[in-house]
Amino acid sequence: MFSISPFDSALFRELLSNPDAARWLGDEAQITAMLKVEGELALAQADCGLIPAEAADAIARAAAILELPAIKLASGTAAAGVPVPALVKALKQALPAEQARWVHFGATSQDIVDTALVLNCRELLGLYEARLTMIIDLLARLARAHRHTLTAGRTRTQQAVPMSFGFKVANWLAPLLRQQERLQQLKPRLLKVQLAGAVGTLAAMGEQAPAIAIRLAERLNLAAGRNWHTQRDSLVELANWLALTTGLLGKTGQDWLWLSQTEVGEITFTNGGGSSTMPQKCNPVNAEILVAMARHNAGQIGQMHQAMLQEHERSGSAWTQEWLVLPTMLMCTAVALHHAEDALNHLVINTDRLQANLGLYNGVIFAEAATFALARQMPRDQAANLVKAACKQAIGGDRHLFTLIKEQCGIELDLARLQQHLLEGGATSAWFEEILAATDH
Repeated sequence: MFSISPFDSALFRELLSNPDAARWLGDEAQITAMLKVEGELALAQADCGLIPAEAADAIARAAAILELPAIKLASGTAAAGVPVPALVKALKQALPAEQARWVHFGATSQDIVDTALVLNCRELLGLYEARLTMIIDLLARLARAHRHTLTAGRTRTQQAVPMSFGFKVANWLAPLLRQQERLQQLKPRLLKVQLAGAVGTLAAMGEQAPAIAIRLAERLNLAAGRNWHTQRDSLVELANWLALTTGLLGKTGQDWLWLSQTEVGEITFTNGGGSSTMPQKCNPVNAEILVAMARHNAGQIGQMHQAMLQEHERSGSAWTQEWLVLPTMLMCTAVALHHAEDALNHLVINTDRLQANLGLYNGVIFAEAATFALARQMPRDQAANLVKAACKQAIGGDRHLFTLIKEQCGIELDLARLQQHLLEGGATSAWFEEILAATDH
């Protein structure tokens, strides 16, 4: 055996893979799911009178206990371009001839592969949902804890206006709540049976075909979808959700990288990685992985959209392209969710540094607040020009902005009052409560 991917590399596995997700993405999981579909298909066909019940029971029993290593299907997969013919052959060999003849009756390989994929995706969605819920809970706790902690809001990498650190956290949280909603919305479109036969008409199953498709869906606890062999929108919708999730987590990770820079130092991670030669280093590994997973999935999503371009009633090339792309996106998302949760469990907010950074350059970060406070006592343009001139002096000198303002116009601004307004004023309080209230549902 060999590995060329970090996702299944023994060297990188603990950093760039996730065992909880891997169990639903590996060969064994795919083979088990395909055998389950074959067994339940036989039972559904027997339920509808297409094949003998005795044969269906035997097929289902054999499919449930058959041990089929991937290596035994490898040459058959290479020859057919899909593993199902070799799998069906092995299943038939485990049965008497009279029962074996009913295996895979009227189905096509894509029916089995797609339905098996959906079954494993269902397990992965459960994993994502649980981890996303935990991350949202951790962020909500962090937001509440620092609702009244003032921090420098930054735009285009520069200090802009002070704001609540809790509100900053709430803005990491808010889009993840929407991702929860999107996940629930896409499930009915994704978690559906694929059973359509050779060209999507299920003609080989005769008049019982619609009933068999419905019965198979019931047995697998999936929706009863019509043929979607070349209608890949539900899988692309899933891929979009994966890319959105890693992108949102990556944005948060990017913020963490900038906030944890030595010169900023507003956050640190107690599980940071060390350096081989620089003992002072505490590298924010979790945050780095979040950004990397976001960028990887952002690149892969275009490939999933390319795989929608399928010729006629089945495309071998586009289908193969999905096999190359979707599993890595599924794994990337599990990895990102794991690292986000791990980071939040080791995140420390350095409130002293938050306060110190607010005081850089003699309080010029309060310039906007000062302008609007003065505008209550003088024309807005006059206030703006006055504050702008005071800012130039404050940046280049050693006196506080508010001292310079008082010297120019005689008005003494109340810093504590302005800080309180920046923490609670405007839409901050209302939007904070709205976001956090959604986490209680």
